[in-house]
Amino acid sequence: MNLRDILSVIAGILMVSGFVPYIRTIWTGSTRPAKTSWIIWASLDTITIAGMYVQYALNGQIVGSVVCAWIVVAIALRYGTKGWTWLDKFCLMGAVLGIILWKAFSSPTLGIITSNSVVFLGSIPTFVSAWKDPTKEDKAGWTMWWISCVFAVAAIPKLTFDDAVQPLVFFSVETIMMFLLYIKPNITRSL
Repeated sequence: MNLRDILSVIAGILMVSGFVPYIRTIWTGSTRPAKTSWIIWASLDTITIAGMYVQYALNGQIVGSVVCAWIVVAIALRYGTKGWTWLDKFCLMGAVLGIILWKAFSSPTLGIITSNSVVFLGSIPTFVSAWKDPTKEDKAGWTMWWISCVFAVAAIPKLTFDDAVQPLVFFSVETIMMFLLYIKPNITRSL
């Protein structure tokens, strides 16, 4: 095992570890996940893992993410935000479009790129929710996921779309959440 493989395994373990406090806070009622984001993330992560598998570009982070995201989807449908906003519907339509484009062009690389573009789009309901009320999200879970992203980015074997898009998109999403959960509340209080 080389260093990148070790970093990839650590990223996967951290990704799964981040779900433990996140799921616990959903059950206690202090976290209200945006079900639209989780449905989009789980679905598109599944497409991404399939494309990465075909391209021999799997990493520990995406494997852990797929398994645990589907668990959160099941829980979010019961305990997550209620109803479907226009933004939720728009993001779901974007996810469906991403899937159609991937299938139409039968390209694993295009599937990875398209899916991850829509993963970012699907994050918008969670960003909006965290912007309005950062206490609805679990800081410990998001922090573990961000740390996982640091390891996943460090473990990128080659700077190709197949290898780099997924870790970089996840890193972008988690970094925005770090801002919304840690920095934005402090800025708001100081104003």
